[in-house]
Amino acid sequence: MFKDKNGQFSAGKLIAFIAAIVAVIIVAASFTVVPAGHTGVVVNMGRVSETVLQEGFHFKTPFVQEIVQIDNRIVKLEVATDAFSKDLQTVSTVLAVNYRIAKDMSYSIYKEVGSNFESVLVMPAVNEVLKAVVAKYTASDLVASRSEVSVMLDEELNGKLNARGIFIEDLNIIDWDFSAEYIAAVEAKQ
Repeated sequence: MFKDKNGQFSAGKLIAFIAAIVAVIIVAASFTVVPAGHTGVVVNMGRVSETVLQEGFHFKTPFVQEIVQIDNRIVKLEVATDAFSKDLQTVSTVLAVNYRIAKDMSYSIYKEVGSNFESVLVMPAVNEVLKAVVAKYTASDLVASRSEVSVMLDEELNGKLNARGIFIEDLNIIDWDFSAEYIAAVEAKQ
């Protein structure tokens, strides 16, 4: 492969082969594809740029720019947590929260929090808002006002997260479970 017509080793052929490989690597590193439902946050040598790439094919500076993909589709998060009602009953709650990241805020979320924004921003906000809302109701009122509580949770979460570029699309209370003592007391009453 690297020999000339006389069977001798040819340094020129080796250099040409290495140059071709380097050229292919540089060309491959010069573009990126942002998939549908995502945005690409441009990072120039460690500095997050306000430039956000929309879905599609894009050129980039090889070895200088990195494109971090942020999922802007609706993501489902299931949260299970305990809270105390107004009458100090333990309420174990399971919530399904559907949220999305605003495309134009992808860079700021990545710059401020990184790619683990769900555990840094969304989960703590859901836990805090759930505990605050549940504390406004007695255990029996929670059961009777389930849809009202759900709307209140949705509004308060959006109020807390919208400024960061995180929008709650839907929130559902999957399950409420009360302490065994409370359930026994309700059954004894009936």
